[in-house]
Amino acid sequence: MRPYVIRQGDHLAAIAYKFGFDADTVWNDPSNADLRKLRPDPNILWPTDVLYIPDPPAGGPPTTALTPGSTNVFVSTPATVTLTVAFMGDDPSTYASKAYTVQELDQLTGLATDGNGVATFPIPVNLKTATVSFSDSGDSYVLSIGAMDPIDTLSGIFSRLQNLGYIDDSAALDSSDLSGLRAGLRAFKASQASGGDSATGPVSVPSPPSAPASTPVTDTAPASSPEPEPSAPASGPGDAFDSGPASPPSQDSPPSTPSPNSAPPPSEPAPASAPASAPSATDNAGLADDGTLDADIKSLLLRVHGS
Repeated sequence: MRPYVIRQGDHLAAIAYKFGFDADTVWNDPSNADLRKLRPDPNILWPTDVLYIPDPPAGGPPTTALTPGSTNVFVSTPATVTLTVAFMGDDPSTYASKAYTVQELDQLTGLATDGNGVATFPIPVNLKTATVSFSDSGDSYVLSIGAMDPIDTLSGIFSRLQNLGYIDDSAALDSSDLSGLRAGLRAFKASQASGGDSATGPVSVPSPPSAPASTPVTDTAPASSPEPEPSAPASGPGDAFDSGPASPPSQDSPPSTPSPNSAPPPSEPAPASAPASAPSATDNAGLADDGTLDADIKSLLLRVHGS
């Protein structure tokens, strides 16, 4: 076995196709035990993760003899996986039972979402983007295949909140300032506590001057990674809802305990101008300064986003 360093956009099914090995066998090989522990979903990987794959065959890849002056035809048919993604609008019926096309796969016809706005269609494992266009409204979304980062990374948290509409589409992640992420997490928690409808809408997070403008995977639909066919690992590449419902976590972080120094003296009333909903100085919205997400919030975000 030899090490392969994961790059952005890699997912197990695509790597297996590229190097010609069985995804399930390689993922469950003892040499990948540490990676399995770190990444429960083999198709939501992080650049710099190391996957051990089989050594190349002795003598190199197979060759085909060609006759000079003759015409040679080669046809390659990549394996396919199933992509599943849910589209959400302001109204639950916005994308329910709607016809759509996939720009990169014009051979697919008769496509329509189900009653919950979920689109499911096969894609080649080496496809990097899929552009879904709705026939009635003309709405179009570019899905970046394999681009969802793990939930344990700041970019993974950011992308999920942005896909769900709790961070503005035009915002870019600034890893040096967690206030934007925390504002999105507060809006997300408030929405779930009130039954799933955000009362505040997307949180606007200004892009840092030095950061490039972000390109969200979709405007309102969760980004997705492909779901493997039955021969792939059971945990599956990230279809938008393939993680399965987690056990319902507590939807509220434990109340913050303000520092004794932060409370006003007994004889001094609290400032009247302070809004009642303003977070306390110690409220980190479940996101620690080192980027660690509270286990309950992590579980809830995975369940709502689907992967």
